[in-house]
Amino acid sequence: MKKIYSILSLLCAAFVFASCAADKENAEEVGYLKLEMNTLVSTHTRVTSKPDDYDAKKMHVEIRNSAGVVVLETEDVANDANFKQNIVLVPGTYTIVAHSAGWDGSDSAMGAPYYAGMTTVNITAKVLKTASLTCTQANVKVTVNWDQSFRDNFKKAQVVVTSSLDGVALRNFVMGSTVGSAYFPVAPLNLMVSVENNNGGKFYQENTIEDVNPRDHFIINYKVAEGGKMGGVTVFVDDATNTYTYNVEVPRKSSTALQANNANAWGNFAQLAGMVTAKTSDFDPTCVSMQWKLQSDANWTTIDNSLLTKNGDNFSYKLTNLSPSTAYQYRLNYKKGDIEVNSNEVKFTTDPMTAVTNGGFENWWKDGSVWYPNAQGGVHFWDSSNPGSASMGESYNVTTRTTDAHSGSYAARLGSTYVIIKFAAASLYTGSFDHLVGTKGAVLNWGQPFTARPTALKGWMKYTPGSINRGTQPSGIGAPVKGANDQCQVYCALLDGAVQIDNTQIEATFPKWDGSDSRVIAYGQLTKDTEDSDWAQFNIPLTYYSATRKPTHVLILCSSSKFGDYFYGSDSSVLLLDDFEFEYGTEPIIQ
Repeated sequence: MKKIYSILSLLCAAFVFASCAADKENAEEVGYLKLEMNTLVSTHTRVTSKPDDYDAKKMHVEIRNSAGVVVLETEDVANDANFKQNIVLVPGTYTIVAHSAGWDGSDSAMGAPYYAGMTTVNITAKVLKTASLTCTQANVKVTVNWDQSFRDNFKKAQVVVTSSLDGVALRNFVMGSTVGSAYFPVAPLNLMVSVENNNGGKFYQENTIEDVNPRDHFIINYKVAEGGKMGGVTVFVDDATNTYTYNVEVPRKSSTALQANNANAWGNFAQLAGMVTAKTSDFDPTCVSMQWKLQSDANWTTIDNSLLTKNGDNFSYKLTNLSPSTAYQYRLNYKKGDIEVNSNEVKFTTDPMTAVTNGGFENWWKDGSVWYPNAQGGVHFWDSSNPGSASMGESYNVTTRTTDAHSGSYAARLGSTYVIIKFAAASLYTGSFDHLVGTKGAVLNWGQPFTARPTALKGWMKYTPGSINRGTQPSGIGAPVKGANDQCQVYCALLDGAVQIDNTQIEATFPKWDGSDSRVIAYGQLTKDTEDSDWAQFNIPLTYYSATRKPTHVLILCSSSKFGDYFYGSDSSVLLLDDFEFEYGTEPIIQ
């Protein structure tokens, strides 16, 4: 039986200041409400191990006016004096919201049902109105039972129940010790049972419950399957009580157990790995294979044992030619004679394979005196040093479009310039210009949202370096001497979060690209001081400092004068850029 709280004859009331209420009552401009509450609780839900300070019988109630303003509320409606007497409300429409106090039901918990309900009432002057509100269970109950035959055949067993929602705590039911039921928010559930039989053989089995609704009660009965075959699942449904009984059979005699690990999925390939966790004396490692499929498919594709990489009881394989942003799953399989064992099934989704926004630099627009390398009204993906330099006048836009393009109508032109009193290196980067710091420099926001993992950045460039004639040579960073050729630079970084740079405090705010900075997941760069007679293609491989971390932002930064942050370079250096694109290979460089 479900637990249902019934707030019968809930007569709503709003809070008004005493003097104001008295005046309105005398003017016969208010209505009256009274609250009566009756709570019905099934004994089936009286279990222990609730969250701290949580009491299922304790109900939070709010009365909100038509503007959504809470005019009266309580954390314990049954014991609040304000709800036990007539309360005065200004005429209008009110919403009554009630839910379990002390817990919001968005996480899982043992023995913690969550109840919620809502209704509305129209208040008229000089009339007593009655509203009836029923609060029903809003989360899902899970109970795990172990059949006696199961207890007899397995010396250890536990099942981990997890929600498909992020941030929901898992619940672990251990045979012989866990008492009570767990409650989860409404979402598909995954059941992973691990057992050890009396002979020491270990086995894992996974089941998923997809169709989940509020007030459902899932009773999971673990039983022993006949023989050594994979067990089945039968489901009995009681629609009257929303109860679903799952009888899950687990094989008893198989002592071979496999486990698939989490897949490391990139855009077009995935690294799969698994292991043999238990085996019989006649175990044959050549009988181990891997199987994979689209999550939406019914049939599995088998990867033969001869194609797997083996290291003792560990097996791995690089699965290629996958589609980006696509859901797959895989498992290990052991088949010898009439014995067949599958591991748990691991679901994974490949990364997106995102293109460089406006990578051909065809889109430009001018806002006031400043040119931007983006479509007007579109995504502001790129920015430049123009918001700083062009504050001195439109002629000082140092990054502009040019018809000298590799393809299409336009390319980006970065021309370092002396702006009245300061040298301005032309730049182009993903992010946004924040503000100037007087005449000393600027604050920049580096990075745009990005979750893909390319292996390289490639494009086309044409560089004409000038002789360095501006600024003072900075020491200790490899800057060339005055009179030498200026240097251009193009680099790409995948980041964990955006980065703000104050180039008046470069040492304090500038990332370290060598892998020692936790914000940097991957990096690659190109530096050049020679002239291109025509368009030249470049390819910048990215070095990853982790094989598994995924970025949240991408930074592409280009400059016609590498040391422009130090106001050092040539005011005649020009860098043309066009046709940027990401390369998604299957052999990333991992350091």
